[in-house]
Amino acid sequence: MFAWGGGIAVPTLAVDTEKERAPPPPATPLDFPSYVPDLESRPEDGPTCDKLHQLLSRLKKPQDISAEFLQALNLKVEPDVAPTDLIAGDTLKSLPPFQWPEKSEQSETSASTPAAAAKKLMSNGFPFPDKEKYDLLREELLFDNDDAFRTLSRLSPLPGRPKIRLTHSRKFWTGLEHISQYWDTSLDQYIERSEPEPEPGPANVAETSHDQTPMKDDVPKTPPEDKMDIDSGNVDKDVDMTKSESRTTYKGRRIGTGKDMPESMREDTMRGFLEMIAWSFGCQPSVPVLPPRLFVKGLLFPVRQNFTISRAPQDRQIARKGILEGPILFAQCRGDTEFHGPNGNPQSRYAEICDLLRETAAMLLLAQERSREGNTETKPGDGKWWATEPRWGGAPNDGPVGDPENNQSEDKEKGSAPDADAEKNDNKRPRHDRYSLSLRRAGLGHSKKRSMSEQWKIVQPGPSLWDRKMRYMQIGKPRDSPFDDIFMVSSINHHFAILRLRVHANYIEWLKTGKTNFPVEDAEQPWHRIVLRRTRWFDFFNPEDRVAGLDALWTIFSYMMRPEN
Repeated sequence: MFAWGGGIAVPTLAVDTEKERAPPPPATPLDFPSYVPDLESRPEDGPTCDKLHQLLSRLKKPQDISAEFLQALNLKVEPDVAPTDLIAGDTLKSLPPFQWPEKSEQSETSASTPAAAAKKLMSNGFPFPDKEKYDLLREELLFDNDDAFRTLSRLSPLPGRPKIRLTHSRKFWTGLEHISQYWDTSLDQYIERSEPEPEPGPANVAETSHDQTPMKDDVPKTPPEDKMDIDSGNVDKDVDMTKSESRTTYKGRRIGTGKDMPESMREDTMRGFLEMIAWSFGCQPSVPVLPPRLFVKGLLFPVRQNFTISRAPQDRQIARKGILEGPILFAQCRGDTEFHGPNGNPQSRYAEICDLLRETAAMLLLAQERSREGNTETKPGDGKWWATEPRWGGAPNDGPVGDPENNQSEDKEKGSAPDADAEKNDNKRPRHDRYSLSLRRAGLGHSKKRSMSEQWKIVQPGPSLWDRKMRYMQIGKPRDSPFDDIFMVSSINHHFAILRLRVHANYIEWLKTGKTNFPVEDAEQPWHRIVLRRTRWFDFFNPEDRVAGLDALWTIFSYMMRPEN
């Protein structure tokens, strides 16, 4: 329901769109979630976290999700927001690619003081990507779909079409070609072909007369009135049987339907799209090492994060170890295709509510990870008696009952001491049982896995919930503001949308501990309310939508990677 992993990658299969073949399953109709929760009045000190904890702990299946979950989160949703309005004010409108610095301004900055020149550097110390890099990505995203797919298959361009070259966007176009084989209906053609029945040839006639001619004695006697059926209706039946049968063939790009597409194809496409933008800003995608789980007052709630975008360290030695800084944003891809009930029944909107809860919970987890900056991890159960004291109050315990190793040790203790002859016989090992010294050193025949009794005797806190190769930092967050802007790219069908969740630091603490007695602050948004803004759905098959998504993500990276001072 809230799985975080992807599927198995599928190799590229070139499809001949002009070749007739058996038709694939009918195309999957497009459906998008559109649920907006109703806000209720909340007390000034905020809601209690016990209700949210109880709802999540009793959740067993998607059908159990209702609007009560979103009310417990105190979530406000603003749909169909312009990309420049994801952040209040004119902050995004003043950043590239909506407003590029003029060349005269760049030359003056380079010739001025070092402090002024540092303002044109990103938070990682490198200069912002120039307009040439943006134009290169924009040009490749504006390619025609057919031209790009033929280039991937190493086919010559169609007559009158230019020969294109894919450099930074090759991974994206490879994934989009996979998606097109399940979702692209622009070339669908269903052709009715007639297949006449094969007429018997001379060979068939001879064979029939030789093998199937009945004997004279076996010829059934027919009444005289049935010998001539010229005026009867049997002639029409014979004519109908000789008519040709029709069958349907298909010409197009699809080999299946959208609901049957592997989820890895959507994830690979989304990763290729984000990766070519992130590399321009010194960032890179990475798959979560640990299963993403939202911490709600001691409860670990599984969420989905297909991959995150983090900043590469300035120190190359640290970067070679695979350590990243952040995270900055993440992507979530889902394979659901039906969000509304039959005939638009408003009573069965659990699919929309479940989808919104998936997005919100994953964004809250990213907010928790970013808030770990400057803190030390406290493992679950650290300092508690059940993680420090031996089991059963300190009494001697050899492990669980029924452990084979434990039973063997008991048998040895109960048995009598072996005599000298038995010890000599034990030392004489058979020839086939004598391992070489190298194999014995390598550990052959000895299990490295701990036994049940050994695991039982270990008393320690639970496993870590932090990624060892991640330096948790709130990159892009204003230092003088308690709010943190969380960005996510959500993808369903063959579309994607950009989301921003504004979270207060007290809200993150409320999720973790349930604390509500925070000092009152004068702010437009109270700490106990989270606001989610969502753009419209951009179509991967539409070149204009691809460029619109590029502009929005380029602006977000420019905002998040701005200098900290």
